[in-house]
Amino acid sequence: MKINSNNWFETWFDTKYYHLLYKNRDTNEAENFIKKVVGFLDLKNDDRVSDIACGKGRHSRVLHSLGLSVWGMDLSVNSIHFAQQYAEVNLKFQVHDMREPFPESEFDAAFNLFTSFGYFDDLQEDKRCIRNIYQSLAQNGFFVQDYLNAQSVMNLLPVEESKTEDRVVFNIRKFVENNHIVKQIEVLDNLETFNFSEKVRIYSLENLISQHEEAGFEIVQIFGNYNLDEFISLNSPRIIIVSKKI
Repeated sequence: MKINSNNWFETWFDTKYYHLLYKNRDTNEAENFIKKVVGFLDLKNDDRVSDIACGKGRHSRVLHSLGLSVWGMDLSVNSIHFAQQYAEVNLKFQVHDMREPFPESEFDAAFNLFTSFGYFDDLQEDKRCIRNIYQSLAQNGFFVQDYLNAQSVMNLLPVEESKTEDRVVFNIRKFVENNHIVKQIEVLDNLETFNFSEKVRIYSLENLISQHEEAGFEIVQIFGNYNLDEFISLNSPRIIIVSKKI
């Protein structure tokens, strides 16, 4: 069975297979990264922050554990339903499309992590997301965007791999197509076969900086990995931009 959707993320992120494939993400790495970033921003207890495209809320929960008041949002109904089990007075989750104006504002910081961006066919929709983030922040609020550094992986593509999780087989092919990194995922579950895809736009550091500045942000710092080391274009795995609403 082939699953087709112009908005692939609306289909794939809401399936059980998405959560099964990525169930072993490195929680320790995520926790250490968040602690380093919060320390760099010098955020205080009860500062209000948003986790944009929060998925099942793993980063939101770490932010909350550091004393912050957190609002997590994601387009996936299933992800937010899962995250709701962790909700508290200062840890809220809501289904929301980041292309639409945010229902809450005056945040001290906004986080968009783990390449939760660049999904849309229309470049203007990405720009709209950045503008919505800008509008949601208090004056002098920070925006932290964590994105894949395509330059560090494109020479290794295409690649193919196969993995099995809970007796479900995932055959995966990654390649470059039309300025996007595409991941095709064939799922073999008993006697059924499903096909999904992921697609993210290839953005250079300069592309992303331009979007931040166009929205009104001032660039504060650029990091190249989750240890907050210097960004090096050819081999840094991540592009992590810290900008500020001015």
